[in-house]
Amino acid sequence: MRSLIYTTGLLLAASPLLAQGRMVDEGTLIVTKNGAPIGREVFRIVRTPSAAGELYRATANISVGEQRITPTLSADSSGTPVTYEVAVRSGAKSLLDLKAQTRPARFAVHEQTVSGDASREYVVPKRYAVLDGDIFHHYYFVSLAGATGSVAVIDPQGHAQVVAALQRSGSEQLDIGGKVLATTHYVLVAGAAKREFWVDSEGRLLKVSIPDRGLLAVRDEAPR
Repeated sequence: MRSLIYTTGLLLAASPLLAQGRMVDEGTLIVTKNGAPIGREVFRIVRTPSAAGELYRATANISVGEQRITPTLSADSSGTPVTYEVAVRSGAKSLLDLKAQTRPARFAVHEQTVSGDASREYVVPKRYAVLDGDIFHHYYFVSLAGATGSVAVIDPQGHAQVVAALQRSGSEQLDIGGKVLATTHYVLVAGAAKREFWVDSEGRLLKVSIPDRGLLAVRDEAPR
């Protein structure tokens, strides 16, 4: 009984903090491959206070062909991941359930697939990002702190980790849903691979390009 009362008290104490959550970005990205539409990504990013400081929580519903992908990423005020979950379904069939969390100098991942369970840990520096497969709204967090330079990039579904260089490529005008917006263009380079993304003056994600894979994700309308 004491445990139940204590837990209830914690929930009640936390509820005002949850109520103060503020939406910082939401929208729909239309995804194409070599110019042909292949899917859409409806995402929402909320910022909430916590005992450890502000946290961001990003959720999305992604459709790519027959697959449905539902990721949830929480990150601290610098954009560094705290926890990450993603489920991949094809119809009623579960293809992947992945859960990950940050530990001191580690990013620990456990996944369940049709082939079985597997766990792995990535050794990470202070600054790193999760950019998972064909999930695009996570680029919001790469430039969140406004810093350029070296950043470790983890692709949990691809079982890969690389060190990339984040560069600010200047200001550009983009037409998003018939509205011309001033944007900042970033380039993330790891070896021969290059990823580009554009954000508006408030850091809201507008466009992502992965040229070597022919992938482009563009917001269907300007942020409100």
